[in-house]
Amino acid sequence: MRQNTKAKVITIGGIPMPVYMDADGEYRWSMRQASKAVGFNEGWLSDTLRTEGNALIKLKGYGFKGDIVEFQGQGFIEGNLISTEDFMAMIMYAAVVGVRKQAISLLAAAFHETLERRADHAFGIIRDEDEYIQKFEFRHASILLNKDLRSAIGEWIENNQSSLQEYTRQYSIKGGQRGIYASALGMIYQLTFGRNKREINQMLDIKHYETPKDNVLVTQLQRIAQIEDLAAKYIRRKGFNPIEAISAAAEALMIDPEEPRLGDRITRQDVHRVLQAKQKLSSAKNSKSTSKLPPSTV
Repeated sequence: MRQNTKAKVITIGGIPMPVYMDADGEYRWSMRQASKAVGFNEGWLSDTLRTEGNALIKLKGYGFKGDIVEFQGQGFIEGNLISTEDFMAMIMYAAVVGVRKQAISLLAAAFHETLERRADHAFGIIRDEDEYIQKFEFRHASILLNKDLRSAIGEWIENNQSSLQEYTRQYSIKGGQRGIYASALGMIYQLTFGRNKREINQMLDIKHYETPKDNVLVTQLQRIAQIEDLAAKYIRRKGFNPIEAISAAAEALMIDPEEPRLGDRITRQDVHRVLQAKQKLSSAKNSKSTSKLPPSTV
């Protein structure tokens, strides 16, 4: 790869990811870091290519072309770099065949961002780019942690069959196992916002069936993810039931209920109003400056 290649480091799914752009504007990704980002060890893709086994056949089935180049960095060897298309094929393989939570979360977070960007464009909503980046990372983490919390709750249910009826009666839970999951998320909303899902959605002015986690401010999404992470640990390590674990997690994190808030955003109409106001201000200044010029002596 040419030495005038530009390099940046971005974060994808919590993994620092070197990305390179050549003179033609094509992007390349670190093979090692890409392997880690999708949930494998950093040598996975290299080993897969070398062994040429069944994994490589399936990987090619998801569009992997093997478009690989070697890159010599400044004072170090980054190693082999892959194309964006091949990186995407790795994510698909890891999610569908490998059932790697990291890859599944990457797909879910990326698709959600794509839908959100399309809808924002349709409604004239303009968001700060850093908000998109932060929401992607926290949404990815939240998906991972939510899956981990659901897994921990599932294990608790399996190990406490004899006391499930008492648990559901104590907390007025209906709907069996699905109701237990729903009540856990409902408790997280109550502790974070002091409201149930319907009330939160009304305050955010979003559809009743939408998930508040997909709409709240990045910092609030982070708090939810922190509760999920710690609650899963309490269930597994201390044997707490789901409601106890979530309550204990919120207390340990010193979470105080606050008003749910949408992410910062403006509309194209807002932008035009600002631009028009600036134009008027600039015209007024120019007019004032012109009026102060001395009269012509010609």
